[in-house]
Parts: sequence; structure tokens; C-alpha cells
Amino acid sequence: MTLQQKELFQKSPLLLENGETLSPVLVGYETYGTLSASRDNCILLEHALTGTAHAAKHFESDAPGWWDDYIGPGKTIDTDKYFLVCTNVFGGCSGTTGPSSINPKTGEPFRLQFPGFSIKDIIKVQRELLEQLGVTRIVSVIGGSMGGMQATEWAIDYADITDSIINIASPLAAGPDAIGYNLIMRMAILNDPDFNGGHYIGQPEGGLATARMVGMMTYRTSELFSKRFERFTVAESSPAAFSKEHFQIESYLQYQGDTFVERFDANSYLYLTKAIDLFDVTAPAKDDLPAFSKIKIPYLLIGITTDQLFRIHDLRRGYELLKEWDVPVTYHEVASEYGHDAFLVEKEVPKFEPLIRSFLSNLPVKSI
Repeated sequence: MTLQQKELFQKSPLLLENGETLSPVLVGYETYGTLSASRDNCILLEHALTGTAHAAKHFESDAPGWWDDYIGPGKTIDTDKYFLVCTNVFGGCSGTTGPSSINPKTGEPFRLQFPGFSIKDIIKVQRELLEQLGVTRIVSVIGGSMGGMQATEWAIDYADITDSIINIASPLAAGPDAIGYNLIMRMAILNDPDFNGGHYIGQPEGGLATARMVGMMTYRTSELFSKRFERFTVAESSPAAFSKEHFQIESYLQYQGDTFVERFDANSYLYLTKAIDLFDVTAPAKDDLPAFSKIKIPYLLIGITTDQLFRIHDLRRGYELLKEWDVPVTYHEVASEYGHDAFLVEKEVPKFEPLIRSFLSNLPVKSI
């Protein structure tokens, strides 16, 4: 099975949190396993900032997915038991409506005319998709990083159909470190002369690659970089050649930037990083209570002690707040030299898998 797409909000437009509307909305998604006759064995998997709906291989010759180690028959997310859905997020660039999509009113790409959106808006689109797919209940919403923010919003907005949440490496509100890094990355894109007010041809390659390099420095740890690169130099490099990479860390970062430019849209990057910045479920809702206080379903929170993007003190503070408001939360910390991205690294699966498997095993399981 490859990427599938559905067109949503054709009759009634999507109403965004800022009051703007959009219609229709195309959603790219992939599914794994079979929806049960009672339509209540669904797990919704949320990807991180630059992820896609392709979470796992569907067959041996398929391209690798970003969570292959966790998905499949007998694995943590057992596709003999669960119906897994993973969508490309609203505002993205891998099959779902976003800034690079065609504006039906103008016949041209939206670019920076795309409406601003929030994490709430992202999951509103997912909710509509699941309804179209016939899902009546969700066993768990699972996500890491930006995916954890989406999972948390599900616990607040759609707890009536959601049985549990698994949030990996995501705080209840974006901290100043993350907001600062996101600003630097956006400025690198905006100040690229090829950006052209969002009307670029191809990509603003220098700015987008630089943004990715900044991001990579927050996704890993200094411990890992020191072990892998130290001050090793590139073969046949010259320290006098300013325009060339001299150190291996430079070559690594340049490669990450160059390959990122080939697969991700710069305008989507601007919009999605801003949605992360604005995420804050500690803020009061209409009843003057913090939004997270509405969470009443089992909630697994996993922090990474070496995380340099979403710092562990923010995860600990989130845990304390959830406990204070009697949210049924379970908290674990994982130490890893891989830092923020540890939950995506094959080598680190034994640290995360038992926590997720145990949590899911204690939930009521429906048979197909």
C-alpha cells in the first residue's frame, strides 16, 4: 500500500482557529492493519516536524518508514491487532494541503497566502479523516516531538473518542529554547535572496539547508557529535579552502542540509515551526482553567534527559502539572546520547519499546 489521499471539507469548509476557512482540504495518509467490525481498534500515529505518513514498510521492497521497528505483526503496534493510521500533517508538503498546494480561488500555489494554522487545526483535519474512514474509537494517539503536541491536543479536544495518549519528547508548551531555534531557522529562509517573498522557483536552497543544519544541532547531542566526529577532517581537505568543508561535522551538516532541500518545502517549514511555537496547553481555556486540565484519559509521557530541543526540565514540569490536576499520567525518562531524536533511532528501540508496549497492553484491546 502506498500513500492514499482523501478530499475533505468539500461541503462545509474547514474552520481554522484564527477564524479563516479553507475548502477543500486534501489529506495524504497511510494505513496498516485492518479496521475491526466494531471500528474501534484504531491507533493514530503522529509524525514529527519533517516526517511523512510513511511510518513503516508495507512490503519488503518498500522504502523504509520512520518507525519500522515499532509497526508490524507482533511488534509494539501489532498490525494483526490494530488498525494504524498515519497522516501527513495539514500545512505539510507530502500529500496534504499546504502552502505549495494550488489555491482554487487563484489557480496558483498558496505560498504565503496560505492561512495561518495551529496544532488544533492539524488534528481537526485528522479527526475528519478518521470519521471518513469509519473509525469510531481510537485506542491511542501516539506521537513524538511535534507529534506529541498533536497527541496532547487529541486528549483535550477529542477525548470522547480517544482512549489514551502516548507523548514522546514533547512539552505542554514550546519553551524559549525551541522558539529561539525556530526563529533562527525561519530567518535563514526568509533572508535567502532566492526566497523572493515566498514566490521562489525550486527552493531557497541556502536558507532552507541552513535551517536544517541548525535543527540537526538540536536533534542530537554534543556527546554524540564528539564521539562521532571529534575534530576529524575530511580526506584531502585544506584548511585554507574556506568555501569547502574541512571537518567531518561540516560535511555531515552540509549533507543533511542538501538532502533536506530535495524533500521539504520552505514555506511549509515556516508555517509548521510557527505552529510549534504557538503550542501552549498550559494557557487558560474559556473557563479560565488550563487547557490540559481537561485531560481525563491515560497519558504516557516520555522525556529524554539529553534532549537539547525540548529540555527535560520542561517535560518534568509538564508531568508535575498533569499530576497536580489529577490527569492519569505515567512518566518515564530515557537517557540517550542521541538526544531529541532518540525515539527515531533503531539502536535506542530497547529503551522506548517496553514502555510503549506495557502501556498499550494495559489498555482494553479489541479483536478484529
